[in-house]
This record gives sequence, C-alpha cells and structure tokens, in this order.
Amino acid sequence: MKIKNLILLSSFGIALLTSCVANKKYILLQNAKTSTASDTSKSNYQLDRTIYKLQVNDILYVSVASTDETISKAFSHSVGTQQMMQVQGGLGSMLYLIGYSINQTGEINLPIIGNLKVSGLSVTEAKQLIDVELKKYFKVYHLVVQLTEMPFTVIGEVARAGRFSGMVNQVTIMEALALAGDFTSVANRKNVTIIRQNPEGVKVFKVDFTQADLINSPYYILRPNDVIYVEPLKSRSIGNFSSFQSALNTITPLLTTLVLALNTYIIITR
Repeated sequence: MKIKNLILLSSFGIALLTSCVANKKYILLQNAKTSTASDTSKSNYQLDRTIYKLQVNDILYVSVASTDETISKAFSHSVGTQQMMQVQGGLGSMLYLIGYSINQTGEINLPIIGNLKVSGLSVTEAKQLIDVELKKYFKVYHLVVQLTEMPFTVIGEVARAGRFSGMVNQVTIMEALALAGDFTSVANRKNVTIIRQNPEGVKVFKVDFTQADLINSPYYILRPNDVIYVEPLKSRSIGNFSSFQSALNTITPLLTTLVLALNTYIIITR
C-alpha cells in the first residue's frame, strides 16, 4: 500500500514540476483586442507616431538632381576604391560614406550652401530648410532628404544579440525581436528595458511584452539608436543547470523511469 502511495505521489510530483513554469510568463501580447476580418471600421490600437527629431551623430542622405552641372557635380555621390573596399569589408555602409553627419553643434556641412543647423528638426523640416537655401542659387532641381538608416541594438536574453540597421523609415519593437531571433527560454518578457537617446540626454524605460498594451506605448515604434536589453528570469540557474526549465527537462525523465520501475515491481510481486 505504501508503494502505491509513493507511485501516486511521484506521479503528482511529475505533473506539478512540468507545469510549474506558468505559460503567462511566455505568451506575448496577452489580452489583445481582436476584431473580425469584416470589421474594418475602427482600429483596435493607435500607434504612437511621434515625429522623430534629428540629433547629433545622425546621418542625413541629401541628393540634388538637376540639369545644372554645377549643382549635379557638387552633390554627386562618388565613392573611391578604398572606400568601396571598406564597405565590402563590413566597416560601414554606402549611405554612411555618402551621407552628411550632424556634428556636435547640430549642423551639417553641405556643398555650396555650407553649414546648416538641423538638429531638433524633423527630416521634413530639414528638407524644407535645405530647399530654401538651394533656391538662392538654383531654380530647377529635385531634392531628396532622408535618414540613411534605422540603427538599433538588442542585447541580453535573445538568440542573436547585436546591432541591427534597417534601411526603412520605421521598425517596431516586435520586428526588432524577430531580427534578434526571438527571446531565449529564460528571458524575462515582462521587464524589458528600452534605452533611448533624446536631445535632453538618455532615458530608460520598462516595457512588458506579455501585455497587448505594449502596442499603444510610445516605445512600440523604435527610434534611431534605441537599445533593447532583455534581462534573464530570476530562476535562470540552479546548480549546474542553465535554467529552471532545463533542470525540469533533466529531472522529469528520471522520475518517470522511477515510477515505471515501481509499477513493474508491484505487478511482479503480486
């Protein structure tokens, strides 16, 4: 009778151990508002599309096309052989080499025009400012102004930590997670840190990936040079185990074997 009780207790222990890590710690965007495919009248979430203001060290791509040879040559983006080798060697991107970096005083130095203060302006406002200056010298031209890249960094408990750079206007925090290969099994999804540079300095925020309200937050859409840090769960290590979950994965088969052995013993000794 005692052996049967031991078997029951062991079985209960196995079930308890294998279910002790709550799914709520792993499921993303819980309690999300959903709608049917036919219901397109109203969005469930409103994205925070605050316009980004240019900062020191941002790099602007400025292109001016014109039939006027003077302006065309001044803004031509020729790259030397040595620079091409640097790009191919992973030392920089082409747009970095041909872009205009915003210096410590918030200015870019453009051909013909000279220094222009653009920090604190949106890309659209910077384009308007450059356009006003170009009109002093030329009549017909086509102007393109944009950020060269959308760099961000993901570190901590992700599959592929590193610095990423998207040639796009917008990257969401979920897309950044996908590029980093998703969370590891010991990542704390409820307490992810966002480090964001602002003209006033650096700010640190906390976001919870398990809650759908993340979509409404001002951190769902990344800003250039954001850093995402994913900390580990507190139960990361037990002895030599890399995580509590891996410990369970090791212990559970042993307990299962023990229960089967006890069950076999009871059958034989009856």
